[in-house]
Amino acid sequence: MDEDRLVPVSPRHSVRLAREYLTVLDKPPQRDYVVRTITRREANGMPLMSAEIVIASRDTRKAFPLADRYPLHFRKTYFPARLHGDPAIEYARQAQASELVGLPPPIGHDATSFRSCLVPGTPYSRLTPFGADQEDADLRTARELPLISAAGLFQLADRGFQLVTALQRAGLSHGDVELHNFVVCPSPLDMVLIDFESAVLKADVSESDWDARCLADVMPLLREAVLLECRLGPQPGPLADMAREKLELLFKDPARFRQEIDDKANLDA
Repeated sequence: MDEDRLVPVSPRHSVRLAREYLTVLDKPPQRDYVVRTITRREANGMPLMSAEIVIASRDTRKAFPLADRYPLHFRKTYFPARLHGDPAIEYARQAQASELVGLPPPIGHDATSFRSCLVPGTPYSRLTPFGADQEDADLRTARELPLISAAGLFQLADRGFQLVTALQRAGLSHGDVELHNFVVCPSPLDMVLIDFESAVLKADVSESDWDARCLADVMPLLREAVLLECRLGPQPGPLADMAREKLELLFKDPARFRQEIDDKANLDA
């Protein structure tokens, strides 16, 4: 018997599944088999939400065609004690994002759960060296970053910015763009935006609300770009341009960061 097997989990991604799970994969169980619990939230001992990697049951595969194609997938379950959005809307918004920018598609939903393709990788929030939310500490970190690390992180941030703004131009705001909602997949190398529970359509909100949502969506990426430019120097393109434009909103002492970036220009020359 194989020690493990390469299993597709999205149109672009596969993972190696250990031998002990292959029987469940090939012979669907009566209930979804939980491979790993990612998050489980409770309040006063009452479950609120669980996020898990599962192998789909026989009934799940019958109910959702993509669950049959990708039996190893992500499942989010809501419990009665938690107020939550409609999984049908989350499904529709992620399906739209998948069509617009090529993100992995959702798999299915019912009244209390949402399923989507598994995205194998690492949240960007675990890769960035910033996060102290203190300007002095983050600036020191930026100055000490190896060039190759800063360059790679900037390319990833730029890819995230492209995804978010492409969705906005098409009339879809993600609504919860935090760095942990970007997953960096190593093979093939990509930046994937996940979790569309709070996404809204432009047609469903006022113009002022839409503008505020769009700005909020890009703010974490703009801050990241400024800090990386403090190591790299000024960069071309829409991400860097907007980051410099919004400096006053990103930092308490924007002039300090502007000067830091300008000082890096042509430093090696």
